[in-house]
Amino acid sequence: MSVTNICKKPISILKNSTMSDAITKLLENNLSRLIVLEDRKPVGIISEKDIGLFLFSDTTNQGLDNILINKITKSIVFVEESITPKNAAKMMLELGISSLAIGTHDNVKGIFTKTDLVKHYLENYSENRRVVDFMTHDYIFTHTAAPLFKVVRKMLENKISRIFVKDQNEKPVGLISFRDLFRISIELGSEEDDSGFTISEQIRKGFLSEKGFGSITLARDIMSKGIVSIKFNESLKDACDLLLKNNISGVAVLDGNNSMVGIISKTDIIKAIT
Repeated sequence: MSVTNICKKPISILKNSTMSDAITKLLENNLSRLIVLEDRKPVGIISEKDIGLFLFSDTTNQGLDNILINKITKSIVFVEESITPKNAAKMMLELGISSLAIGTHDNVKGIFTKTDLVKHYLENYSENRRVVDFMTHDYIFTHTAAPLFKVVRKMLENKISRIFVKDQNEKPVGLISFRDLFRISIELGSEEDDSGFTISEQIRKGFLSEKGFGSITLARDIMSKGIVSIKFNESLKDACDLLLKNNISGVAVLDGNNSMVGIISKTDIIKAIT
């Protein structure tokens, strides 16, 4: 089987677009990446994670409407149409990337992602593999009472785009992602101060501020409540099904006492394929 059987048409954005344009398009289309075009040809790729890591660590005073996406646009990796899903999976792991462009610079047939590989596993692999055999035991988490600036700092330090939130009893109760922070940036950043200027740069810096917004806002105030979970002894295909149905990149893994003992992610599924 070739990846062209399961890849999809990419959604693109122009090279001279701003961070605000990119975030809005990602949120509207519920996507995690966009192909960057110049003169109708693909010249790069920009992801939700790349945007978050840049925006919340950037120290300039520019607002989202003033920062161009070419600051963080990455090169596209092109592959031939004949490449198999297994070889595509190997390439993603070796290069540390989450998508491949099918075709050439002049003729992109589609974009092939980790999500496509998860779907491929669900439809083509047997039931005899278990979550416990491929799960990641170490994971990053925070607590409901943690101030926002500490949460964002932990995400940046560990270069992750989402973090699990636990309550005082160490029970996982929610998740905070860059997407949640993007929504706040767009909603509050479009407001105007007394001088008539938008305050997006203040909001963006506020996430890491140890005073004000970043300090008084707690993890429980902005987290997406509830988590998607699976028991450690369930089928890996069941995990794939949960990832796809909920459009998420990781599922919490619970032991027999319903305690969280790790995660099963799209990357773990790709490792199972290879």
